[in-house]
Amino acid sequence: MNVATHGLPMEDASRFGLPRAALLRIADAIAAAEGKTSAEIRVVVTRAPLVQHPFFSILWAALAALVLPWLVLFAEPLPALTLLSLQAALFVVMASVMLLPNIAPRVIPRLALKSAARSTAVEMFLAHGIPQTSGRTGILILAAARERIVEVVADEGVHTPLGHGAWRDICEAVAERARHGDLAEGLVAGVEKAGELLSGPLPHRPGDRDELANHVIVL
Repeated sequence: MNVATHGLPMEDASRFGLPRAALLRIADAIAAAEGKTSAEIRVVVTRAPLVQHPFFSILWAALAALVLPWLVLFAEPLPALTLLSLQAALFVVMASVMLLPNIAPRVIPRLALKSAARSTAVEMFLAHGIPQTSGRTGILILAAARERIVEVVADEGVHTPLGHGAWRDICEAVAERARHGDLAEGLVAGVEKAGELLSGPLPHRPGDRDELANHVIVL
């Protein structure tokens, strides 16, 4: 069974609990799950930050510089030029702090991260040909390792009989193990849950072929 990474050496995934042996376990779990269903399962792990631009650091620095100096006016009136100078200085200081590598990821709103995870999952779903499976029965499980977000994208052939609840169950299966620092076992659990759910409406049939590779895609 082939295990591959895309864009980075496989060793880099070990930082998130995904060494080669773990990737092989996940691939084996995918093969076992697909042995129970005619659906197709793909797993993608993103190592890179979902949001990489400094927009939110600059935004929060600008808001702080705009609002905080006005609080000083309640204690002591300031000339307009002094107020503007204070705002400019505060912006420079706040932006410098919030752009630090260990601070910048912490100022990104969770909602923005979830939106970015969803967009990445949909992009990967399309890029790896999942909608091209016969019967439109492919699903993609995406784990954003840094942000600890799980997304599931399902094609219409599986979404119609199962619905949103099934995808929430898969996400929870991954998250339950990943919360304890074991992302690999979380993904194995998520794949096993997917196989269990999919086997009901879409059982494995004689002659079914494996249309998508089982290796884990690591970005």
